[in-house]
Amino acid sequence: MSFRTKLVSSLLSLSVIASAMAGTVGQSEAKKLSKGEVAAIAGVGGLVLGLGIANAGRGPYYDGYYRSSWGSHVDRCYARYRTYDHRTDTYIAFDGYPRRCRL
Repeated sequence: MSFRTKLVSSLLSLSVIASAMAGTVGQSEAKKLSKGEVAAIAGVGGLVLGLGIANAGRGPYYDGYYRSSWGSHVDRCYARYRTYDHRTDTYIAFDGYPRRCRL
């Protein structure tokens, strides 16, 4: 997960926590909850929601290929060859013909 995605997820979860706390503080007076109970409920709810948002885009399938030994193979080929294409597992050699990446 990139830094930008983590930052956006964190800011979004903080805004959700803040709005949840603001909504429950007003409600706590009517239901007679203490401020500590309200904060605990809002904190747990914000944590669960934040974890759900942060993990929403994650899974075994990432950026067009599976993260496994194949994913590390693709990473090495991208690092070595500028013209590497992971869909065909080939790169364009100096003679202009496609070659299979053997890294």
